[in-house]
Parts: sequence; structure tokens; C-alpha cells
Amino acid sequence: MQMKHLSQIIFTSVVTVFSLSSCSLLNDIFNKTTDNSTLVSKEVHDESANIVVKPIVKEQEEAQEKKATKKTSTKKTSTKKESASNNPIDAEIPSSVINGNWTVCIAMGKATSGDERPYIIFDEATKTMYANNGCNTLNAEYKISNGNIEFINMLSTQRYCHDAQYEMEINQALANAKAVSVKAVGNEYYMTFLNIKNEALMTLRKPNLDFINGTWKITKVNSTSCKNKNIELALDIEDLKVHGNVGCNIVNGSLLLDASKANSIMFLDLISTMKSCPDLALETEILMALEQTEYYKKGKDDKILFLCDKDNNVVLELTSTTENYIQDK
Repeated sequence: MQMKHLSQIIFTSVVTVFSLSSCSLLNDIFNKTTDNSTLVSKEVHDESANIVVKPIVKEQEEAQEKKATKKTSTKKTSTKKESASNNPIDAEIPSSVINGNWTVCIAMGKATSGDERPYIIFDEATKTMYANNGCNTLNAEYKISNGNIEFINMLSTQRYCHDAQYEMEINQALANAKAVSVKAVGNEYYMTFLNIKNEALMTLRKPNLDFINGTWKITKVNSTSCKNKNIELALDIEDLKVHGNVGCNIVNGSLLLDASKANSIMFLDLISTMKSCPDLALETEILMALEQTEYYKKGKDDKILFLCDKDNNVVLELTSTTENYIQDK
């Protein structure tokens, strides 16, 4: 009887050790799942199902190894995060990219909409920032270095606007911005302000139209080929100016890039000389096409440019020459 009783105690102890070991490993798997969102419930189920076929001693050893690995992994992750917060994403960003008018796309997770969106203008020459948050205007000096950004002496008007949808979010983003990241996507630049944890606060957009700078031959007007090789336009994106020859008359004007619209370009204040030319009909058609232009389309490469009306119908086709207007000014 005593031997039988003793064997039951031993068996019970073994089961208890087995149960404790299984719970310890399941807890470790749960903790791992909590830390790593990529693990799915099926993987947890499969691991726990395999517990019963492993020797008890081996399970305990593996559980300890898993805990040790987890601690090491957590430490590495923590170090990486600290490094990221102290070492901004981007290195030095060219002044030509920062300079200009940026439209606010997202502020504190809220996407902007409408024709008149909030914007920020950076003036790299004076290192000053001018912004409109949808209600009030803001001014500040700024510093950008090695991916860090700092706004200094921020001032704001104190108007009350009942319909200011993004004012609070934009002000909060500017107040907490510590780093900046700029990326080129297609023909657009995107600037993102980040907080000390490298979390995105606000994203802005600016057209990337460097490829448009230069001299362009007008090869088609609407759908009609233009064979006059003297007809050309010189586009200056930096100064937002256009200068050209539309046949025998000279035309000058301004460019407008609406930052709230993708691929926007418009020709304003066009002034032409008044010479009596043999093909005034073609010149008139070119001038009308320029006035109708609201968007651009890039060809297969940087050598072809399409100017389109409000419905995205091509009104002018341009072909780049080897000359560069900016260099020749």
C-alpha cells in the first residue's frame, strides 16, 4: 500500500512539473505574440500543440532560452528606437527643395480638402517661414540641419474662425516638430514633420518641376503639327516666368503653380508684341492654348511635355531643346 501511495505522489509531482513548464512556455509565447504583431493565432496554436511531445527537461531549457532571447531582442529594439529618435531620418536637404510653397496634405492624421488648403512657404534666402493654417497666419524663423528642424520666434495672428478645420492640428504639429523628411514621388515632393519619437505629425506637398526649366519647341497646337522651328517657349520655374516666340511676335508672362492641385501649371498676364505677321491665326491659337492650360503631363522622358486644359485635353505639345534657359539668363 505504501509503495502504491508513493508512486501516486511521484506521478502527481511529474504532472505538476509538466503543467508548470507548459504554462511557463505558453506565457512566453503569449508575450512574444504581444510584442510582435506579425505573429498570428495559428502560429501560437501550433507551437502550444507541440508542447506535449517534448521532454519536460527540454521544454524548461527551451523556455529559458526563449526568455533570454526575448530580453536581448527587446534591448536591441530599445537601443534602435533611441538611436532613431536622436538620429533623424534624412541627411542635409538641398535648399532648392525646401524653398517654396508647400500645401498641407495631412495634419495630425487629418487629411485636408478643398481648393484653398492650408500652406507653408519657406524662404531659404532669409530662413523665414510664412504659413496659413486655414484661419490665422504664422511667421517664424527656422533652422534645418542634418534632418533636424527648429522653428524660432513663432508669431501668429489671433483671429477667430468658426470654420477652421485644421488650425489646432497644424499648430500642434509645428509646436512638436523636431525632425523633417523630404522625398520625391513622381513629379511631387513630400515633406513630413516628425516628433522626437520619429512619429509623423504633418505631411506637405510641393510640385517637383525642375525638369520643366529650359527652352521648349512647340511641336503641336491642339492636334495640328507646328512646323515653324522659331516657335518656342522658355520656362523658368524658379522665377515663375515664361518668355517665348509664337511665330514672329514675342510673348512674356507669369507662371502659376497651384500647390493644391497635382500637376498644376497656368500661364498668366501674357503680353505679346503687336507685329503684323503672315500667320496670325496660328499665333492666336497658341496664345489661346496657353491661356487654357491648367495641367501638364510628362512624356516618356524629360524631352516631351504636354500642356492640358481643365479637362486634361492636350492643347500644346512641347519638345525640349539642348539649350537651358536658366543657364543662359
